[in-house]
Amino acid sequence: MVRLLHTSDTHLGYRQYHLDERRQDFADAFAEVVSAGIQHDVDAVVHAGDLFHTSRPGITPLQTVITELQRLQDAGIPFLLIVGNHERTHDRNWVELLQEIGLATRLDATGTRVADTTIYGLDHVPPGQRDRLDYHFEAAETDSAILVGHGLFKPFGHGDWSTQRILAKSPVDFDLMLVGDDHGADYRLVSSGRSENNSDSADSDSTPESDQATTASPSSKRIPLSYAGSTERTMADQRDPRTYSLITVPLNGAVDPEEHIDRQVIENAREFVYIDVPLHRGEGIETVEQTIREEVDSVDDSVLKVTLMAAEDESAVSAPSPEGDNNGGEPGRVVHERVPVGPIENLGAELGALVTRVSDRRDLLEDEREYQAVEFADVDAAVEERREDIVVTETADLFLEMAMNTDQTADSNITDKAQETVTTVLERESPDALHVDRTDAPDTSSGGGTADTAHESVPTAVGDDDEVDNEELLENALEEIND
Repeated sequence: MVRLLHTSDTHLGYRQYHLDERRQDFADAFAEVVSAGIQHDVDAVVHAGDLFHTSRPGITPLQTVITELQRLQDAGIPFLLIVGNHERTHDRNWVELLQEIGLATRLDATGTRVADTTIYGLDHVPPGQRDRLDYHFEAAETDSAILVGHGLFKPFGHGDWSTQRILAKSPVDFDLMLVGDDHGADYRLVSSGRSENNSDSADSDSTPESDQATTASPSSKRIPLSYAGSTERTMADQRDPRTYSLITVPLNGAVDPEEHIDRQVIENAREFVYIDVPLHRGEGIETVEQTIREEVDSVDDSVLKVTLMAAEDESAVSAPSPEGDNNGGEPGRVVHERVPVGPIENLGAELGALVTRVSDRRDLLEDEREYQAVEFADVDAAVEERREDIVVTETADLFLEMAMNTDQTADSNITDKAQETVTTVLERESPDALHVDRTDAPDTSSGGGTADTAHESVPTAVGDDDEVDNEELLENALEEIND
């Protein structure tokens, strides 16, 4: 028997809503998963892709991974992983580096033995390149075998990758598929499709029923295809709890999802508070604010998600046509006026929300006002004009120049070029090179609006009393450039 912890889509380094607190949330969730693996003394932690949020993670998420994987290594628990779509590059990636320094094992077609099971890996592959895959996995030396993959697999309704084709073409008879990419935890039973005449049938059908039923037979083996879900919410609409899975693989390899897949809720995941506000025609911000206050007294540093929707008992009317012809509108629609988002966000802040997100899912009246022709200004000229009003150091001005001239660098090399430039500057200059000398700021005593605005909006890289080393300055500069 083998005990595994299955996780995926940890997206380390993601500064959701541009908040450092959210980046830390993703790190804390990953740390909880690692602690669970150690606590349950699993035989291995299996990560099904998207360890990082980007293929070029910053120093902070890298430090998180190294620290947590060192904890697993100290506990004698291997960390097995594959490459997801967020980490995929055309050259070397961080997954390979983690393997080279001995903190992780990258799963592939050769298989990795863990106790009585052999575990294989299938990295994310773009849909247009999947026809070239032969799914040739080396023979297993164990009685049971597991395939770890990253993608949207059939027979799930949103699937675009045929599980039937993978299982039919593979010479290895898999007992379980542990997958990532879908951020919701769920499973399906799929036929192994070992007969040759069934190997292609699933690709011609897109529905879960047909993808499964066309290849299933009374004698065919059915195995679980299981998503662990993401460890933190990457979108506010992901309402289900965030989870990982504890997997038990019996000696005979017959995995019963109800008995052998144990979903565990991540307790430290940031709380999201959801408030749905049904609105009748004519109701506006006052109704929204009243509903929110009735639902919650405070949200205690949670993410507040407010969804505006049409009341179910609202009678359908015709939306007026732009020409003002009452008979020319769309029949059978309930149309509403827009509700301003600003007051809702302010109320969320008053109630203690970390951030407030608002979605309006009603049919809204089109803005029928007439506008004069719009002309777009010269963007470069507008930037140059604004630069004249901003007080920056020579070093900061160099960064501005680099950001404005990205067209001289290939898109794939922008990050490397930025890192090289920032590193060179910080090696040459002291941290004081990024301090603004307030004595050089424009004179605001005359009451000129432009000077006031420029003075108030001048950012400083660090505070006057802060001590920041070059490594931190480099990290912050790269983070801003990437954003």
